[in-house]
Amino acid sequence: MTRGPPVFSRARRLSPEKLAVVKKEFKGMVEKGICRPSNSSWSSPIHLVPKGHNEWRICGDYRRLNTVTEPDRYPLPHIQDFSSELHGKVIFSKIDLQRAYHQIPVEQSDVPKTAVITPIGLFEYLYMPFGLRNAGQTFQRFIDETLRGVPCFAYLDDILVASSDEQSHLSDLQKVFERLNERGLVLNTNKCVFGVRELLFLGCLISSEGIKPDPNKVLALANYPKPTTPRALRRFLAMVNFYRRFIPHAASQQAELYDLVKNRKKNDSKPLQWNEVSNKAFETCKDSISKAALLAHPHPDGKLALFVDASDVGIGAVLQQQVGSDIKPLSFFSHKLTPTEARYSTYDRELLAVYSAIKHFAYTLEGREFTVYTDHKPLTFALHQKHDKISPRQQRHLDFISQFTTDIRFISGSDNFVADAFSRISEIQIPSEINYAAMAEAQRMDKELEDLKKNSSLSFKTIEFPGSNLPLYCDVSTGQVRPYVPETFRPVVFHTIHDLAHSGCRATIDAVRRRYIWKSLRKDCTIWCKTCLSCQKSKIDRHAKSPIGKYPLPSGRFRHVNLDIVGPLPICCGFTYLLTCVDRFTRWPEAFPLQNQSASTVAEVFFPDGFTDSEYRRR
Repeated sequence: MTRGPPVFSRARRLSPEKLAVVKKEFKGMVEKGICRPSNSSWSSPIHLVPKGHNEWRICGDYRRLNTVTEPDRYPLPHIQDFSSELHGKVIFSKIDLQRAYHQIPVEQSDVPKTAVITPIGLFEYLYMPFGLRNAGQTFQRFIDETLRGVPCFAYLDDILVASSDEQSHLSDLQKVFERLNERGLVLNTNKCVFGVRELLFLGCLISSEGIKPDPNKVLALANYPKPTTPRALRRFLAMVNFYRRFIPHAASQQAELYDLVKNRKKNDSKPLQWNEVSNKAFETCKDSISKAALLAHPHPDGKLALFVDASDVGIGAVLQQQVGSDIKPLSFFSHKLTPTEARYSTYDRELLAVYSAIKHFAYTLEGREFTVYTDHKPLTFALHQKHDKISPRQQRHLDFISQFTTDIRFISGSDNFVADAFSRISEIQIPSEINYAAMAEAQRMDKELEDLKKNSSLSFKTIEFPGSNLPLYCDVSTGQVRPYVPETFRPVVFHTIHDLAHSGCRATIDAVRRRYIWKSLRKDCTIWCKTCLSCQKSKIDRHAKSPIGKYPLPSGRFRHVNLDIVGPLPICCGFTYLLTCVDRFTRWPEAFPLQNQSASTVAEVFFPDGFTDSEYRRR
């Protein structure tokens, strides 16, 4: 249904190649009865979209028509929901329809509105064309009515049939074919796949083990050239974020790239200013796609656990399920902190991570028993606090969390490896001058590292770093990821951290120890701090100290009075503060209410008759 007078446009000029395609396509569609020549007062230009195998798809540029069309609110299924019922399924088939939209007839009164103007004339569609505002909703309603009650998943013209064995799969396919035949729908056999153990569907590779990104898309993203404009970078980020649920801590990895396009206009053609940090972030994003996790199919009786973590850059979570002894991830979630959220305390950021993760996975967690695991121990007591001790924001977050679960447990950072390691990698990579690939190579020949692994209480794990083919040995015994530094890299690590502010020995040792580990760390950092030329030129090692002062004992009453101001207190009779006076000789106390704590107010109260100090002492 439309409103207002007919909309119309002029025909667009086409290149010889596209003009030949238009002539051929419209001739074929007229012969098949899909469209016909028109005398309509409505007209929209055409738009050609490239398809695979050097083909073109003709669409109508119905933007003006769509603005006067009443919207159809029929919902499309969420593109990720196709895997919600695939647990236990081992055989898969994919059914694709031939010119799916062109199999839906258009209401006779609306046929003139579909008219498109071309260099070879005006044509109107008898069957639904591409580009109409409600085309997707109309087709989804039609396919849902057609396949209602049949065990399959339909997203527009893509239909997935999954079964637990061959016999039931043949039966399911038979039911689907019967329904499609009843409506007279035609299949595109070139795109259909039947009875396989794994197949590509909606950009994902499906198998009985789970789903993962399409290898062809992964290869394309891995070889994606570095964007030169904000628009190209946004296009790359959009393609990567289609697979965001497969990537742990995607927000932290992409933070630097989003900063490049921050406050840049949509069609800004100015080149991007790449640096070493942003280049590394771009390579990390491409590398994360190639290492995307395999996500399991949800099990209705699986035990759920939500692991959350927060860093200075973003928050992250992983939803896992346990079936028997198998523990597998269902999905990952990450979110970059806003400037305001980044200023939250550690407790508030960790609480925000729990709140945001539950809100994101609410569709799975609602009505299910699950446990939240965090490496911030104070958070485990959050739901047991009194309400007068927490802020309004914390109270709102805890109220929402308590609607889903009250089971929040502590897990050390070393055990919370999936959710924790990626959030802390940014802390390790603060010094960009350090070559972690070369450091990993040097670790392989380091005898001190072998000794530490055998004869110390440190807990070493291997972590893969972007740009390095070899994993890096890191200590996780303290809950933080600290790479072991071979001897040749120790001066570089020291100067990278110490030279930022030329802090003292203790501060430098603490800063290095929080991020790295080696056997003689304290001794080496102490020597290097004392021999730092910049520190020797600008710092004084020895300072003259004044002796501790002593007050003589008073010889009489009120010769020495100690004053102090208490407050602010709740307002009473207009007074907010309290002046306390104690005679040092007799210990006699007095207290006087004050309206404010200014010097003149204190003087007027202490000297009520306006006496000077000498007069007060004489009296």
